Amino acid sequence: MKKITSLEYNTLLWFLTRATFIEITAEILLNTAHQDSWISILIAIIIGFFPVAIYSYLKNKFPDKNIIQINKELLGKFGTFLNLILIAGTLIFGICSFWIVVHFIDSQYLYRTPTIIIIIILILPVIYTITKNFHVFGKVSLIMFYISLFFILVILSGLVGNIDLNNIKPILNNSPNNILYGTFCFIGFNIIPLFLLNIIPKNNIKGYSPKKSFIFYLISGLSLLNVMLLTISIFGIHLSELYNYPSFHLLKRVSILDIIDRVESILSLEWFLALFVQIMISLFFIKEALKETFKIKEKTNNIIMTIVCLTFAFLTNIIFITKGTEIAYFENILIYILYITGLIIPLITFFKSLKKT
Repeated sequence: MKKITSLEYNTLLWFLTRATFIEITAEILLNTAHQDSWISILIAIIIGFFPVAIYSYLKNKFPDKNIIQINKELLGKFGTFLNLILIAGTLIFGICSFWIVVHFIDSQYLYRTPTIIIIIILILPVIYTITKNFHVFGKVSLIMFYISLFFILVILSGLVGNIDLNNIKPILNNSPNNILYGTFCFIGFNIIPLFLLNIIPKNNIKGYSPKKSFIFYLISGLSLLNVMLLTISIFGIHLSELYNYPSFHLLKRVSILDIIDRVESILSLEWFLALFVQIMISLFFIKEALKETFKIKEKTNNIIMTIVCLTFAFLTNIIFITKGTEIAYFENILIYILYITGLIIPLITFFKSLKKT
């Protein structure tokens, strides 16, 4: 694997933290913690330093190895078993991420277009990208990061005049259990996916700095806190709960110099970029894990990954046929898969590394 820069690596962290927020997490938070959703996010950011610190520790402890190699070295055959769970869990997460972006485009933009057409259009660049070297994708991620920052500045400048802080009140008006459940969901969907970055060894990152990564993590988390505060303070909690994708509908209120309106289609590109990065990181994780676990050659692995991408396309067209079932699946099944693959298994690796030391 060719090296990527520290900034490129941290932009991947930025996108992974933000990827599923407006499509999954925001809806769950608003329907559970209600106007205290921002408190759930704030608590999650603080608690989230714990898993992020574990990922950083493993990266520093084994600078020349990825998480798959570390498990094999520390745990032997049991490590191989854990790696298979990681592959399966990441595959499920990747398929769900692809479904999310397809469904979002289908429901908000191309509702008269057959879903299979959207799937084909999206899967072709995914297949092309996954067969290339990862350092190329790192550079693409950096470019997309700057584009995203520009869009965020435009959004903030266009919405700041619509804020009504009275909509956030009353504070702490919900059950602590609801607030903590929102925290649980935010950690699961927006922080734990960062474990995917442990497929990149530290030695493959030029100038890697845990401190810089923590700063990027904090800024990306606070940016999502800002999104939730903007949504509730502008729409109010009742209207926010009524909308599907309330943070997307918020973009419809953005006006540039009071001249250009209805720019939500362009500004929402920032969320598409984040989801695209998440899908590609998931696929890259699977690609490297298969290569290390089964000792597959590069050309053969590219063929296998093409088949995996086609599997994404096929399954996306048949899952969640009944609308409304997807949120229940994300809350009750997918989130536990994420906790098992992204927290429990790294914890096992972490404690085994401490024992070895």
